Amino acid sequence: MGCLSGIVNFILYIVNVVFLIVGILLIVLGSIMLSDLSHFDRADGTNPDTIPICITVLGCLIFVVSFFGCYGIFRQSACMTGAYTSMVFILFILQLVLTCWVFVNRSAFLSDMRNLVSTLWNAREYTAIGVLEETFGCCGNTGYSNYNAIGLSVPGTCCGYLDSQQTCSTPSVYSSKPGCNDKFEEFWNDNMDIIRWSGLGLCIFDLIVFLIAGALTNCMRTQGAGGQGYA
Repeated sequence: MGCLSGIVNFILYIVNVVFLIVGILLIVLGSIMLSDLSHFDRADGTNPDTIPICITVLGCLIFVVSFFGCYGIFRQSACMTGAYTSMVFILFILQLVLTCWVFVNRSAFLSDMRNLVSTLWNAREYTAIGVLEETFGCCGNTGYSNYNAIGLSVPGTCCGYLDSQQTCSTPSVYSSKPGCNDKFEEFWNDNMDIIRWSGLGLCIFDLIVFLIAGALTNCMRTQGAGGQGYA
């Protein structure tokens, strides 16, 4: 290969190594979340494992695609690189569809984010709710009264404490705080433009990677036909 092809090879290889590491981290994160949530009770037929399962599956998908890219480029294998190119194209299509859906269905997306908090609350995922309370300065699902309704004291996370076991001694601190479903929906609503354009940017990135990988695959096949051979 020429000098330019070698540089493109190196850059694409580094990109895939980074995504390979990201995939591994997502798999580990999803597995840890599944382990931590396994002891919680399920309620109302909800499945709180959905989010960690999705994270784990996403990590596996990124890992597999990146592995094909790394191995194919490292071994200069037209077969592996071609498979990688096809998978990147599939990812591009899926991400483009998802991005278009977010652009068109803003209200439905925000409703899903709001319902996610309600699902966590109904599933009694109080650890996850505590994280939301610490992050967004909220309390309960729709308000602090949710805890009173099920016979629980208001946790310390509603009063700004990191430890949920601490007691909120001053009701005025948490009584005026909104529910976490409102705050979580507000967060996504305020950052909707960033989400939309970031998704579009990732689609463009996937398309560029697809074109580069396709060109490298064609170059490898041309070299192979010329008698140089490849793995």
